[in-house]
Amino acid sequence: MNDNSKILDTWTFTSTEWDDFVTIEKGNKKEDNIYFGVGILILCVPGLMFLRNTSFLMALSFSIPFALLLPLLRIKFSSPHLKGNTGVTIIKIYPNYLLINTKKIELFGKRKWIKDMKIISTPSGLKLLEFTIEWFTHKGNTNDETRIPIPKDKEQKALELIEFYRNS
Repeated sequence: MNDNSKILDTWTFTSTEWDDFVTIEKGNKKEDNIYFGVGILILCVPGLMFLRNTSFLMALSFSIPFALLLPLLRIKFSSPHLKGNTGVTIIKIYPNYLLINTKKIELFGKRKWIKDMKIISTPSGLKLLEFTIEWFTHKGNTNDETRIPIPKDKEQKALELIEFYRNS
């Protein structure tokens, strides 16, 4: 990805369209983070009980703050672009990042890359372009999904973008 300044496409959404998307996406993020918090409890409580020889109540009292705090922090830091009632929302798609109003979401960087892209449908009929962005961590790679709504007249362009990123 050499030319960061070249816009691949610009998508515009009305306030109503964007608010519908924000409602759907916040629900997706909330569900993902509930599973994440439950996973922390499921692994942390028995792990502390067996590996550190703590009581059930002590392991539970130590695990609950992590099971609540980590998902909340994930939501806060992974979705600053999900604000409702913004008026007209403009998404500009560049080779290395997305610009959603004034929020920049990196797609490629020194340690980030797109692992996968796909189009997903919601129960309400809205189609979303999902970017799975992967990056290096101390103990291996991790990833997160960023989804943006696809305007009805841009479905073909979304397929072209998927092909563009697969070939890059």
